[in-house]
Amino acid sequence: MFIDTHAHLNFKAYNKNLEEVIDKAKKAGIEKIIIPGAKIDSSRKAVEISQKYTDCFATIGIHPHHVDEFTNLGERNVEEELNLLIKKEKTVAIGEIGLDYHEYKDYPPVSEENKKNQKQLLLFQIELAQKSDLPIIFHCRDAQDDQLELIQSCIQATQKDIRAVFHCFGGEKKHLKKVISLGFFVGFDGNITYPENIHLRNLISYAPLDRILLETDSPYLTPMPFRGKRNDPSLIAYVASCIANLHHKSIEEIAKTTLQNAIKLFLL
Repeated sequence: MFIDTHAHLNFKAYNKNLEEVIDKAKKAGIEKIIIPGAKIDSSRKAVEISQKYTDCFATIGIHPHHVDEFTNLGERNVEEELNLLIKKEKTVAIGEIGLDYHEYKDYPPVSEENKKNQKQLLLFQIELAQKSDLPIIFHCRDAQDDQLELIQSCIQATQKDIRAVFHCFGGEKKHLKKVISLGFFVGFDGNITYPENIHLRNLISYAPLDRILLETDSPYLTPMPFRGKRNDPSLIAYVASCIANLHHKSIEEIAKTTLQNAIKLFLL
């Protein structure tokens, strides 16, 4: 049995056949699915899906791509909206939240003002997680040094621990060592199966099994040999198989260990 700890079933890619996707996942041995929010409306939808389907759970938060929602609505309004969703029975984490400095095709480089706003949003949501005693799903792309520094500063300032996973880990070995030293988990996705991502597979070999979570990031990062098609949680075994090969373990052992890891972090 598996737990997909990161599947965006709240995105429009699944509007037409959500129930079919969930049934397919169940038949493929997916015991539970965690659905992360990316802004307020998708967080609401994650909660709605979790209320309807027994094996689905929600996380709520504002992704750095949507930092304008935070700056436009203001901290007080965002806090009110998120606190309403935090109180829902099957809300299990804050996320996905973080920093993203990546230069995306056809988009301008991230400005210093945007980086400042991202940091403000991240700090606000970390503190919200600490107040709520919820774990965090961290997104981080091309911003590992800044994000880890901010997280450590927050822990020192508040004197409160953080339970977290670094979703779709993509940093360097030094960042992985820091994440592990902070007691966090690391999530790996279908992109570890892509031939060009030797760097990621080397990181997996270094990551302790008791800190690894399985993710699909559906509808994105579809594993080989289905790359280019819409992803869904039923394909998580391909991620598990890659990790099993790298750690010289059986896929059953990877399934068991990552299941226990997910239950520990999200208190499922």
